[in-house]
Amino acid sequence: MLETEERDPRAPGDRRMYLYFNYSESGSLRWYVKVSRKGRRVGISEEYGTSAFDAAYQAAVAALGGVMRMRRIKATVKPDQPERRYLYADLSQRGQLRYYVQVRNKLPKIRIRAEFGTPEFEAEVDIAIAAQIALFGNEGDYINAQKQRNEARPALPTTPAQPGTLRWYWNGYKQSDHWLGDLSVGHEGLAESTRLQRTGLIESLLPENGEKPFAVLTRKVIKAEMKARTPSQAGNLLSALRGMIRWMIDEGHLDEDDDPTIGVRSGKAKASRESGGFVPWTDEDMTMYRAKWPLGTEARLMFDILHYTFLRLGDAHRFGPPHLRQIVRKMAVQIATEKSRGNTTVTVPVHPEFAESLRAARASGIIGAEVFTGKVVRGRVLPMNKKAWAAKLKKYAVLAGVNEPKKSCHGVRKARAEVAAYADCTESQMMAMFGWTDPKMPAHYIAQANREKLGISGMEKIVAFDQSQSLDDFLQVPEANSKRTPDGNGVVTFPGNIRKKA
Repeated sequence: MLETEERDPRAPGDRRMYLYFNYSESGSLRWYVKVSRKGRRVGISEEYGTSAFDAAYQAAVAALGGVMRMRRIKATVKPDQPERRYLYADLSQRGQLRYYVQVRNKLPKIRIRAEFGTPEFEAEVDIAIAAQIALFGNEGDYINAQKQRNEARPALPTTPAQPGTLRWYWNGYKQSDHWLGDLSVGHEGLAESTRLQRTGLIESLLPENGEKPFAVLTRKVIKAEMKARTPSQAGNLLSALRGMIRWMIDEGHLDEDDDPTIGVRSGKAKASRESGGFVPWTDEDMTMYRAKWPLGTEARLMFDILHYTFLRLGDAHRFGPPHLRQIVRKMAVQIATEKSRGNTTVTVPVHPEFAESLRAARASGIIGAEVFTGKVVRGRVLPMNKKAWAAKLKKYAVLAGVNEPKKSCHGVRKARAEVAAYADCTESQMMAMFGWTDPKMPAHYIAQANREKLGISGMEKIVAFDQSQSLDDFLQVPEANSKRTPDGNGVVTFPGNIRKKA
């Protein structure tokens, strides 16, 4: 038996499906077509690479009932994205360049079939964008909008930083107990999300200032950097810098009087008060959502978890059967909150409607053993990270018609906090149910509810007073005191204004 070649005799760009080869005992190369694993094969005697070979291949595929397809490939180069907003390009698993329209992530995609760059292509894109904006858009979406592209941030040097430079202090801060945490010295460290946020904020300063001494970070420079950001981003940048500076002061790298952030203030709190933060869900929003997603669906179960347990996103995404416990002969939700790092436990009895939702979900087979909701892998419901969980609920909300930009998971929690305040729950009760440790939070909702209730009760008193008095009692006067003008109109005067005759 002759030794056969081990390399693939296909041409580099040949990705045709159903085309196979082998070697005979004499070592000659043989080509054949096979559509199914156990089906018959059709040999090709023509020379590979010729038009006759291609024709024989197509005839064999047709004879076996196959459909002309290409082999899947792993895309190594991403296609250039079009400049137009909502229009995207990608490569299929078989290397085909495709264009599609998508207003926002997690929404349905609309494939564009026309040839790119033609008037027909642009017209089809217009129709697709208009259709998605009509269903899922808001006032900030425009059909002819262009994409806003941010300039790529320069890469930071990989060489060791020089002592005393801003990058050197930043690297030291990331290795400190302030950053990583060490309870033996009283530092809890930063949460992973906070680390990620502060890394992006401070490293945005390093391309221009990283190799300069820390003294370059003056109060004037910090204010200039804050002015170039939104109020919220400016406040986050100031907090990130103060965290690093506190570490520098503790380690003796900087005197407290030399802190460049002293006296610097941001408008984050005021901007948050003016914007109102996350928008609470209204009764109409909840009605639309329930109408779209009935009991027994994953979308409904995710909403009910937020609605009936009052949990934050960081706790709702990991909420599962282990967090249901019987307390004082009542089934209750009990979970240590993520925000408090497990130091605060929320205990809330199971709402009767939530119990009904759980029964419907269990009957539908969508409840997992560790978490109630998550991603399904090989028939098992596995936990998701909280960003993916929030994105999934947002997708369900948009499909139900609840598509305001700031109306998300936290908006359900805020709506329930308003209901608790209107239900005359005390501050202590709301702190226990919502997992708050600062009484300012329930006081805010209670004060808002009391203000509205006082306005309503005040108007009720005014209406009652007006109905108890009759204006006719004040306007009626004796007939003798009534005079008529030449045009016949009666003039009414009060008794005190009538002069007595001399």
